[in-house]
Amino acid sequence: MGYISSETISLIRDKTDIISVIGEYVHLINSGRTYKALCPFHKEKTPSFHVLPDKQIYHCFGCGKGGDVFAFLMDLEHLTFPEVVRFLAAKCGVEIPKDYDPEAERHEDLYTVLNEAASLYEKALYAPEGKIARDYLEKRCITQETAKKFRIGFAPDSWDYITSRIGKNPRLLSAMEKVDLVKKSEKSKNGYYDTFRNRLMIPIIDVHGRVAAFGGRVFSPDQEPKYLNSAESETFNKRKMLFNFREALPTIRRQNEAIVVEGYLDVISLWQNGITNAVASLGTAIGSEQIQLLARNSKTKDLNLYFCYDADEPGQKATVRAISVQKDSPVNARVVVFDDPADDPDSFVSREGGENFKKMLEKAEDIYTFLVKKRTRGMKPPFEIPVKEKLIQEFKELVAEIQSPIARSEVIRKLSNLLDIEPNILEKEFESKRVEGSEFSKKGKNIVSPELNAGIQRQEWILKYLLEQPEEIEMVKSMLTADDFTDSSLRAIYETICSSQEAAGGTLKPAEILAMLDNEELVSRLSEVITTLEDRPEVPFKECIQGLIRRRLETKLKLLQKRIRDAEDSGDDIAITQISMEQLEVKRQFDMLVNSH
Repeated sequence: MGYISSETISLIRDKTDIISVIGEYVHLINSGRTYKALCPFHKEKTPSFHVLPDKQIYHCFGCGKGGDVFAFLMDLEHLTFPEVVRFLAAKCGVEIPKDYDPEAERHEDLYTVLNEAASLYEKALYAPEGKIARDYLEKRCITQETAKKFRIGFAPDSWDYITSRIGKNPRLLSAMEKVDLVKKSEKSKNGYYDTFRNRLMIPIIDVHGRVAAFGGRVFSPDQEPKYLNSAESETFNKRKMLFNFREALPTIRRQNEAIVVEGYLDVISLWQNGITNAVASLGTAIGSEQIQLLARNSKTKDLNLYFCYDADEPGQKATVRAISVQKDSPVNARVVVFDDPADDPDSFVSREGGENFKKMLEKAEDIYTFLVKKRTRGMKPPFEIPVKEKLIQEFKELVAEIQSPIARSEVIRKLSNLLDIEPNILEKEFESKRVEGSEFSKKGKNIVSPELNAGIQRQEWILKYLLEQPEEIEMVKSMLTADDFTDSSLRAIYETICSSQEAAGGTLKPAEILAMLDNEELVSRLSEVITTLEDRPEVPFKECIQGLIRRRLETKLKLLQKRIRDAEDSGDDIAITQISMEQLEVKRQFDMLVNSH
């Protein structure tokens, strides 16, 4: 593996805008000297993830993760350190040595072949053999401008269109197999064949703008499967990505609204008609991780999320599945319902236009109204008593999930009218389920940690001060020892700060110190200390030092007093005299400390 100097790494860190990098994954909201967001590492409804741009660090008070920009990308993207360094170097324009790095080269090969394949598919679309695909796009009302915007291409009906053009290099051929562009032939020992043939090819772009995978669509209904997606690989995790997320993100953040649809062409048609905040899941029903990805980028606490699936029965089932996974996310979910069962977002917007689609969004139903209507569709009141009892049992689960008192009251009112039952009776029925299924009954009340005691707070302030004023380390070392830090984590951090700054001549920045800690718990503790104290009124440094010394002397006096009692019990007069002299010296130091304060 190639060596990258610490000077180069520091330069990359200094030139990297941590807000810009992390802002590609979450929606950051300015809050004084810090930025806040919903944590990308765990589910949460209230932002507990903080980024400090001047310190170049982040910390989440919910899950405890923290570190610098390198740690963030390594953790979230599952990359190695050299890969992150090279990625950020390219992003901020820092040249690094071209030493051989097999890890970086391997990933570079994967993205290289994917991008080359996308270019070849694009070229094929406009070649004579691409007429079937061009005719299909015209039939779907997709313009050439839109096709080029989304890099739409065509995979010819050939076994080796891609293989023969990229696969002559054995290393690249191996990369193509890893990202499912080609498959190994069982008939030929060294043979490969193209995964995608005679399909409309739609590249799936990741958050960095790289081609990560493909979706291939057939041209006629009798071909199966309708969509063929790339298999999961090192570049493609379908549970954590969304089609068009990168392009839709600016509008999602600006409008605080996202539209979730089923298919790639739904997204593309909506974009062509001026609806630029639509995304699609990747071949499967949308999952909780994808909804969390959207929720983290909300402008306010709750993102307005519109589920807009096909109006047919499979589309409605997909809507119900989507609703079931959004309940733990901070989103305000609504459902767009088409009157015509044959409609989908693509057909509707192509026929009615973007403005009429926006009107459909305005008429979108809240998820509870949608679920009630769906469950009772085709049923006409008045209902018999057994039917009412069955519906009440079914709706208990629904009502128990509603956190908003207003929404809950409104749903009960609608059910009351539908079932012709007094609201207060329904309220009592549903309340039993709510109490039984509540988080408090399952887990007990959340336990709030007690306030840190004054001694620990002093230790934290000293560490923060030394991070910002490394020239004071020698002075502090002359007054304090590592044992004055009673918290073992803070003691280890103190020793790291002192030793690393001494070796570097006091030039290291907080993010660099953080990166030197090889223990995840220590990283979390230090990033928490820095973030917690950032906006608090500063405690005088001298008082913190004196407080630790005072505690040390008080502890020593107690220990000496115990030794004197033990000597008295054993009748050792010589020991009593010696210990008493030590005690007087400690008391003198204590009195000097008190008087200096």
